[in-house]
Amino acid sequence: MGETRLEVILTERAWSDLEEIDNYWTRRDEAWRGEKYYGDLRDAAVHELGDAATARRGRPARNCDRPGVQEILVFGTYRILYQINPAFDRVEILHFWHSHRAPPHLD
Repeated sequence: MGETRLEVILTERAWSDLEEIDNYWTRRDEAWRGEKYYGDLRDAAVHELGDAATARRGRPARNCDRPGVQEILVFGTYRILYQINPAFDRVEILHFWHSHRAPPHLD
């Protein structure tokens, strides 16, 4: 029996976060690093959280009042905040966030 895969949806805010990360590194004259984080974070979300078992192992998001939001830490410093929608076999990526920044606001 194969592993259950979830459809991974990046919200508009998550795409915007990736752009902000890319722009941050570009402003620091390290555009290559921004491009790498952009791609690596996106890929981590799709590949890791697309696996239902991995997605369920996420911890409740810190500093978040919104019920059901979970997070995983990738690359030691980036948090991926997400919510599983089991009715549609889907995981929605809400934010990509550097752990040293103030907590993100979830609408």
